Amino acid sequence: MFEGMPLHIEVAAPDATTVALALSGDLDHVSVAQLAALTFAEGYRRIDVDLSALTFIDSSGLAALVRLQQRAADAHAVVNLVALTPYLRGLLKMTAVDQLFTLPPG
Repeated sequence: MFEGMPLHIEVAAPDATTVALALSGDLDHVSVAQLAALTFAEGYRRIDVDLSALTFIDSSGLAALVRLQQRAADAHAVVNLVALTPYLRGLLKMTAVDQLFTLPPG
């Protein structure tokens, strides 16, 4: 059986209203619970997500990103994808998930 790369999530708070996440490794059915388990301080208005070091994402991972966006919207916040690979940009476009996020130029 294929063993993927474990998901690693770095969390930072550059200011009182912003949460910065950097995901690396695989965001898949095995690891999505890690992303779902994150809690954020009250009052955040923006989550910046760096996906440039993500090595794999499956449909469970895409769904986890959508759920993150829904959680943020419920808190009157936005999710910005601040860095992605060309492959991931294409996948987000192909699945129309790009419509839910602010993407970096590219």
